Order: sequence, then C-alpha cells, then structure tokens
Amino acid sequence: MKKKVIVIGGGYGGIRVMQGLSSVKELEIVLIDQNPYHYLQTEAYALIANKVTLTDVTVDLVALCRRYKNTEYIKATVSDIDLEKRIVHAQERPLAYDYLIIATGSRTDFPRSIRGLEKYSHGVKTLQRAFSFKQQFEYQLYERMQSEEDLFCKAFNVVIGGAGLSGVEIAAEMGHYAQKFIHDNRMLCDGIQIYLIASRAQVLNGMHPYLQKEAKARLEKLGVKVIYNTRIVEVTEKRVELNDKSTIDFDFMIFAGGIKASTLAKKIGCELNAKGQIAVTESLQVVCQKNVYAVGDIAALKDAQGRSIPATANGAEQSAEVVVKNIKAQLKGHRPQHAFIGLQGMMVALGGSNAAVVLYNTFKVSGILGHLLKRLITWRYKFLLDRHALKAYKKIQKER
Repeated sequence: MKKKVIVIGGGYGGIRVMQGLSSVKELEIVLIDQNPYHYLQTEAYALIANKVTLTDVTVDLVALCRRYKNTEYIKATVSDIDLEKRIVHAQERPLAYDYLIIATGSRTDFPRSIRGLEKYSHGVKTLQRAFSFKQQFEYQLYERMQSEEDLFCKAFNVVIGGAGLSGVEIAAEMGHYAQKFIHDNRMLCDGIQIYLIASRAQVLNGMHPYLQKEAKARLEKLGVKVIYNTRIVEVTEKRVELNDKSTIDFDFMIFAGGIKASTLAKKIGCELNAKGQIAVTESLQVVCQKNVYAVGDIAALKDAQGRSIPATANGAEQSAEVVVKNIKAQLKGHRPQHAFIGLQGMMVALGGSNAAVVLYNTFKVSGILGHLLKRLITWRYKFLLDRHALKAYKKIQKER
C-alpha cells in the first residue's frame, strides 16, 4: 500500500516538495491550499505598480497538480491537525497521512503596539490584498488626472512602513511608476510623493552592503523620501505619527515592517519562536513529531552557523529540497540528513528596468543588467510551471 504525503500550502516550498516526491512510486501526494493558484509573492511590487497582470503572478494549482503522477490537489482550509492520530482536518474532511509537510508561509505582522496600524494600512503578502491595493491606487491616480485643471492640485502621498526587501521594492517601483505616470500623461500637476519609513540607519538592514548602497542611491534618484532611524507609533485614517512626534498625511499606506508565521503554526501544538514559526530539527522535522516537516517561512530555518535565514523564496525552495531527500531516505530505512541551507543570492527590484543582484556573495550586478538577470530567473521559474500546467490543461480538454 502506498504511503500518503500531505503537503499543506501551494507556495514556493510546497510546490517544490510536491514536484520532488511525485515521482516516488511508493507515495501518494495530496496538496492542500485554500486558493486554487500559486501566487508569485516576489512579484507583488510589480503587480501593485501596474507593471504586470494577474496572469503574470499566478499559476493554476489544479492544472499543475494534474500534470504530476500520484498527485491530487484539494482546495480547502485546514482547520486542525491531530499529530497523534496523524489526521489533517480540511474543512471538516479528515485526511490521514504518513508524512506531513507544513508549508503555509507567513503573513504581515501588524504589531499591536502601533495603534491603528492594521485597520488603516495594507499588507501585500496575499494576492487579494495586493490586488485590492492596486485597484485603489489606480483609482486615486484617475482622481488625480481629474484635478489637473483645478487651481490647487490634489496632493497624493503613499507611506510605506518598513525598509526591508518588500518595502524597498514597493517604494522603488511605485516611485518609478509615479514619475512615468506624470510624464506620460504630460501632467503639470505633480506632487505624487512616496515615503519610506526605515527603523534603522540604512535600508535593507542585514543584507549585503552592495544591495544597501545600490538601493539607497536608486531611491534617492526616484525621489522617494526615506526617513531613517524612525518608527511608526500610531496610524489614523489619513495620518501617520512617528516617534519623533512628526506626522505624515497619506492617501495610502502599506506596511511591510515584518512577518509572522501563518496561523496554522499554532494548531500543531509544538514549540514556536517569537515570530510564531515552528521550531524544527536540523533535518527540518518539527521537534515534536519525526514524520512531520516544516518548510519555508513557517519554519524557524537556520544556516550551518545557527543564524536565522530570512524569509525568501530561495530559502523555501532549499528547505523543500532537503525535505524531499529526507523523506526518500526514510522510505529506504535511512536516517534523515541535516539541512545545510544558505541563501544562494539576493535580488532587489529597484523600479523600472533596474535591479541589484548578489549571487553566492561574490557576483554583483545592478542597473539594467541586474534587472534582466532577475527577470530571467523569475521568467524561467514561471515558464516551467506554466508549461506543466498547460500540458495538463490540454490533456483535460481532449478528454472532455
């Protein structure tokens, strides 16, 4: 009898696990996700700045899973996990498993200490939130065009809280989009202003100095106002108050100041870190069950030196590959191997045809060459998934 593997989450890590295990004849794979699509979250900055469409940032999970052998997709929300009985409850549908992989990622962390933050700001970790912001942003630009002949042009401010990877990419792309919008429409009524709130003395804190330098220079060129060493203390409907008592009026606010694990982490009853991420062993098994693994943002991943690994698609995919190898090893009666995860590179989109890239801590490139390299890596990833999904779609159409 085949052993059943349940993968919860159709993100970067979950898909990589499904792909890696689908060819194992002894296994039956079930991929569960509440959405029937895979969202390329790394492209959120481009979506909200109208650079790409919905089809550019999504892959159909139904068709994709049909392409792989021994694989089933279930659209459902997991309500509970019984580790003792090895059962996943997917909307009151009990599903037994032999191996479980939790890959539900992370969500925007809205600290409760910042009054009004979650109520009046947007996160872009989900496709729904990113798309909603995109629509509202476009409508505000339309309203701005309507005020072109008014005596006083309508001010339009966007505040972005958090100068990490997501915050910098969104600020740069929106800064570029604002410049292009005004220029292409020959608008005399300018004044679209992007503010980026950085809690540290630099943007991209903790990342490679080359990326920090390139990002700072690019943001300045785009006219993004970066406010350093400053924290948000309160958000009202149209205003942000900072810890130095100054305020900024805004039309829209995005918060990208941090993440925490998806709510599913709390349901398994195992040890969690301060971000709510599941504590895992060196082989990525959750500390309380050897037949349960966690990958990607929901796991407290560490490198060989014991340092926490930032939440990236690259980290999710590397952890997924480790889990694939370890489950295959367990099937053969071997012990799971330790994970040696280290980010192979970092890429930062910097608005328009501009990006900064560092690979293996040695190769560095920026500007249009960095943009082309980043686009090539992203295009290849999506092209391969789309190709599999298309083949399954064509096969289904013939069968009908």
